[in-house]
This record gives sequence, C-alpha cells and structure tokens, in this order.
Amino acid sequence: MVSVIFCGFGGSQDKRVFAKTGDVLLRVAQSNGILIPSDCKDGMCASCAVRVEDIATDEVLASTTEDYSSKGQAVYMDDKELETLVSMGAISKKEAEIAQQFNRPTPVRLACQCAIKDTSILVKPFN
Repeated sequence: MVSVIFCGFGGSQDKRVFAKTGDVLLRVAQSNGILIPSDCKDGMCASCAVRVEDIATDEVLASTTEDYSSKGQAVYMDDKELETLVSMGAISKKEAEIAQQFNRPTPVRLACQCAIKDTSILVKPFN
C-alpha cells in the first residue's frame, strides 16, 4: 500500500489515505470522499487537474531538466494527457517533451489519468 496525502481540498477532505499501486488517483480520491471535479474522466477536459509531488524521494529535479540520471521513478504519461495539460497552460511544451523523452512526471497531472506508483505522493488542488 502507498500513502496518498490530500492537502488543500478543505476540511475533512484533507487526509492521508492508502492506495494500491496501479489505482487511478481520481478513483482513490472519490472512494475516500475527496471531491475532485471530473467532467469527462477521459483526460480531455482538464477539470481534474491536480498538483502531485513525490514525497518519497529527496531529489528535486525541475520539470525542464533534461537528464536521464533522475533517482525518481519513471512515469509514462499518455500523449493525450500531455496535450491537455499544455493546452490548458498547466505545463509548457518543453515540459511535455521532457516528460515524454525522459519518462518524468510533470508537476500537474490529470487525476483521471494518473496511476498510483509505488511511492508516497502529496496531492493538492491545481487552482
């Protein structure tokens, strides 16, 4: 089980929960009473954008750093998610290219597309 900490969602929604590796972040949130908007649940509308931080590593690597030596976990992000994040202005085209090339997560993810990895994360609202 992996620790997922929701912070900034307000009141009783700010909590630590546990999830299985491979669970989708949006489903984890919903099943634990955390309200993340989700209009399409398919990665197209961007209503479920959240900020996600890996809290299990002490490495801080900018999302614009082109480097294969990252100690963080490799994260595959679908082209559709990256295009949606770029079109909404949450990340730059450069960040999307680096995420694709180096399998690095971006600081903003779509909760409906974000699979839980085997590392603890902190989740905050995008706006």
